Amino acid sequence: MSASKILVFLPTYNEKGNLDRLAEQLLSLGPEFSLLIVDDQSPDGTGEIADQLAREYPGRVEVIHRAPPRGRGLAGRDGLKRASETDCGIVVEMDADLSHRPEDIPKLIAAIQDADVVLGSRYMPGGGTEGFGPRRRLNSRVAGLLSEYVLGLRYSDPTSGFRAFRREALASLPWDRFISDGPSIVGETLYALRKRGYRIAEVPIFFVERRVGESKISPKLILKWILNLIRIRLNGHRL
Repeated sequence: MSASKILVFLPTYNEKGNLDRLAEQLLSLGPEFSLLIVDDQSPDGTGEIADQLAREYPGRVEVIHRAPPRGRGLAGRDGLKRASETDCGIVVEMDADLSHRPEDIPKLIAAIQDADVVLGSRYMPGGGTEGFGPRRRLNSRVAGLLSEYVLGLRYSDPTSGFRAFRREALASLPWDRFISDGPSIVGETLYALRKRGYRIAEVPIFFVERRVGESKISPKLILKWILNLIRIRLNGHRL
């Protein structure tokens, strides 16, 4: 693993039962790791746990408490923009619900030596999922196909939220022009990076369905995500 400073960005909403454990696992990977926690007004006390972690690990944990309005896309935009302003060499983005395994991070870091962006893929050889029911698997596959069709993201898992970036690639993006307020921020970021010609690679990862807390996915959210993909494509000239 590279000795470059590695910043792990965790967008959080109601992850009280997961954040402590995940933070401990990530910080134990090595002294080069630090955390950026962007809490999106969690009513369950996640923000207070994040603040406690910042006190416990001074200089290694930064916390941002977002002001309204709330949204995964807004948290993603604010977090990645802030990450791009730090002195780290590599930014890793992952979910805070323990569905993404810290032990897969070294594979992303190794692959980014020859790329600018690395996607953690559930669907390429060597990857996989645990706890996905047929409906969840169908939703995921359809989301990938729509991302390919609407945005031209021809990767095995373009909707993966487990990714590594070179910091300078993130710093080149016009964050004030991004339009996603929901999960479509994942596709919008990848779309903007691809338009700039950055090298994008994939490595297999194993995804474990969350065991603590509730999924934020709903039919309304899925519909909004589809509409946002179309808006992103129409907004492409500004990205």
